[in-house]
Amino acid sequence: MARISPSQGGDPCSIHGPSIQRFKYLNKKIRYMRNKNFFYLQYDKINWENQEKTKINSFVNNFTIKEIISKKRDNSIKIFDIGFGIGFFIKMLYHELTKSYGNIVIEGCEPSLKNYDYFVKKKPLSVRKGTKLKAYNKTFLEVQTNERFDFITAIYVFPHFASDELETTAKKIYSMLNEEGKFILVVANEKYLKEKLRDKRDLFIEKNMIYLDGKNYEEVLHYSDIQKIGKVIDYNREERFYIDLFEKNNFKLNDKKDLNDSGFICTVFIFEKR
Repeated sequence: MARISPSQGGDPCSIHGPSIQRFKYLNKKIRYMRNKNFFYLQYDKINWENQEKTKINSFVNNFTIKEIISKKRDNSIKIFDIGFGIGFFIKMLYHELTKSYGNIVIEGCEPSLKNYDYFVKKKPLSVRKGTKLKAYNKTFLEVQTNERFDFITAIYVFPHFASDELETTAKKIYSMLNEEGKFILVVANEKYLKEKLRDKRDLFIEKNMIYLDGKNYEEVLHYSDIQKIGKVIDYNREERFYIDLFEKNNFKLNDKKDLNDSGFICTVFIFEKR
């Protein structure tokens, strides 16, 4: 997989006519972002701990837990969460799972040291007997675990993976799931995001083309302004890219749903092993 960057006509600088300083700033920013660590290091500089006050992502978290994960019929359940942030989803998950399961394994990774420390040291989760909780201050590709999981979740974190990491990531997800395991991917809805970037062009940075097995896909780099938390930079890609990527790596799409969370539209993909 490789990137063809940037596409012609995708830079909004020509539309708004910003200053030369602004243009130089964006170029410098883009060069800096070629360092893959940037996408999690930026979370050390915003107030993600305010998620506990704003409850952002509660709706999609609740849907994921109650409508997908809790449908598993068994006394035991194992879940891995990619990019757990301050642990907001893990805490919601734990409190719901204890109602139905006797043996619970929850693991997750968070490469931002600030967020990791908030969850592990400042606001640790006290778990009951029969629950194993393990958190890694690592990127997903750096994690090593012997567990095989029923579910792996990635809620708004794939926009922080560089394109050339995604195939390796898909293979690793496959290897960490048990035979009937499912991967839950949540990203901003493609149509919703295009309309938002068209209306708020100052959020747009650049448009690239990426390819997989000879097919081209659009990838957009943009700002996401999160109320009371801060501004981050994300990659978003066409939905068909994710479907093709995981199908290539021995998954099949089990279900796909669009959710409206107070005006923000997201897409939930549920993949399972073939």
